[in-house]
This record gives sequence, C-alpha cells and structure tokens, in this order.
Amino acid sequence: MSEGFPEADQDTEWLHGTMATATAHMEAVRMDPARLRRAQRRRRLSEGGVAAGVLSVALVATGIAMQGGGGAAKAPALTGPTRTSQAPTTAPSTAAALIKPVAVGVYDEDDGTEGKPGSDGVLTGTSAWTTNEYCQPFATHAGITKSTGLVFDLGRATTLADSTVDIGIPGAGLEMWVADTSIQTMPAVLPGQPPAGFTKVADAENAAKQTVLTPKVPITTRFVLVWFTHPLPSVPNPDKSIRCAHDDGNRYGDSITAVQFARG
Repeated sequence: MSEGFPEADQDTEWLHGTMATATAHMEAVRMDPARLRRAQRRRRLSEGGVAAGVLSVALVATGIAMQGGGGAAKAPALTGPTRTSQAPTTAPSTAAALIKPVAVGVYDEDDGTEGKPGSDGVLTGTSAWTTNEYCQPFATHAGITKSTGLVFDLGRATTLADSTVDIGIPGAGLEMWVADTSIQTMPAVLPGQPPAGFTKVADAENAAKQTVLTPKVPITTRFVLVWFTHPLPSVPNPDKSIRCAHDDGNRYGDSITAVQFARG
C-alpha cells in the first residue's frame, strides 16, 4: 500500500478477515467433469461463431472495396436462385390438317380426255396423271396453245391454305385456280379457256418435283384446278412415233403424281 493512507490499510485487512470468517464453514465447490466439458465445448463454439461473423464482415468489406475502386474487378452480385421457364410447345399438324378430295376430273381446254385413265389414281396414290407428248414445249390443240391439268372436288366449300403438288419432271409451269363458292358441280370444259367462275390464286414458273402453291390469303372453295401452263419440260425416252413437222428430237410433257391440300 502507499504510505500516508493508514486508514485504508486497516479497512482492507478488516474486509479480508470478515470474508474469511464467513466462508470458513463452506466446502469446496465440486464441478462435474461432464458438465465442465460441455461448458468448454459451448465456449469454443461461441468463439467460433464470433470468428465466422468477423470473417463474413471482412468478406463483405472486401467486396465493397473492390466495387468502389476505379477500374478494379467487381465482386459478383449476390442474387437469389435462378428461375427458368419453358414455353409450351405445339405438336406439328398431321393428317387432320389436310383436305381429302372426293373426286377428280381432267381439264385440258380441249375435250377433257387427256391422260384420263390415270387421273383417278392421283387420289389413291396408285397411278400418275400424264399429259400427252408434244412436239414443242407447250401443249396444243389444233395448233393453238392450251393448258392442261386436273380439277379436284373437295366435297364442300373449305378454307384452303395451299396445295403441295408432286410432278414427274421438274421445270414445268404450274398454276392453281379456285372456283367461286357459288359453284357446286364439276365444271364443264370450255375450249381454249379456263373453267367459268375460276380465279388464278398461285403459280410457279419453274416448278420443282414437289412444289407448294400458296395463295396470298387462305381461300374458301370447293373446286381446285391444278394444271400445266407452258413451257413443258422434255420427257426422257420420248415417243419417236409421234411425227413432228419441225422435229428437234425432243418430246415435251409432264405428269402429276400426287396433290395434298392443307386447311386454312
């Protein structure tokens, strides 16, 4: 003790003596070893949690420092779980989208007989409709140019989106005409002209072996004319028995093997 404070020394000695007298009769406190170990573990976990908290704060501080530095790499933003969505898909159209014709007839700007034996087979897929073979790259009747093809009866007025035409030889001119909805019977052949009440809605100048003829807008009709216009391609293995006044060695013609009509 410091000198000059005798009363303080006496008070301290008196306090120590009093405490010794009060606790003299008490036994030493016993600590259960298991409880001691649990207490030690809790203390270590508590200390570890404090350390983890300090580390978390340090990481956040580091990220803030990286974002604030001019030109320095930025820490990735912390976001929640990413959610993805998938748009529903629609199954492609099948046979339900096709229109099946109920009848077919020849329309050749002549007498309606050109290639007639094979016309019905186009509906069933059993045969092709074939034009005559001509001495020049266009069909004629009595020396006058004509078009020639098939009229399909769809059974009733139906909205038509397009027609897919399979032909025997690529390179022909193709056209599609449709009838006015007032027409309810197969059209009669008019020499040198298309059927009455029909309007051209699509064409192809140089048709591929499979060609899609598509109107600008879907058309409602019952009867559809698909026919060849000039020029026609030369046929392989031409029929040389056909006599031509100006023979270049070629014969010209084509065929329709199948037609599919899609609903509008």
